[in-house]
Order: sequence, then C-alpha cells, then structure tokens
Amino acid sequence: MTITLTPEIENAIIEQAQQEGTTAERLALDSLRHVFVAPKPTPEAILALAAQVYTGLSDKDKEEVEQIALNRTHFFSNKAAH
Repeated sequence: MTITLTPEIENAIIEQAQQEGTTAERLALDSLRHVFVAPKPTPEAILALAAQVYTGLSDKDKEEVEQIALNRTHFFSNKAAH
C-alpha cells in the first residue's frame, strides 16, 4: 500500500519525528500500528491507569479530585441540555 500525504501531514510527522529522535517513516508506521493493530485496552487496564491519578497526592488533594469528578456539571458545561 502506498499512501500519499498532504504537505501539512508530512511536515507534522517530520517535525514530531525529529522531536522524538526517530525517522518520519518509523513514527508514521508506529502511529498507524497503535491505532489499527494494538490491542484495545481492557476495562481493568483503564481503571489501573485511572488509579494512577492519585499517585503522590495528599488525602486532601484526593478528596478534591473526587469532588470534581462527582460534580458532573463541569463535564457538560459547554454542551446543550438534552
């Protein structure tokens, strides 16, 4: 398969590859592999990542995070009411 990139996408890939110290080809292939081939995370893996939010936080900070999460108005403030 041959894919023709727009100049905008090609330049973005080249720039990102340079920042990561890799080649544009490697970055593009790894990115496509991640999207189309990589296994989808399990609910358990997602929860494990979410639990890392609390790493290094004080009990007070943890409580504040919980309060923000429970106050769902922040999640819907820019959306129309249903």
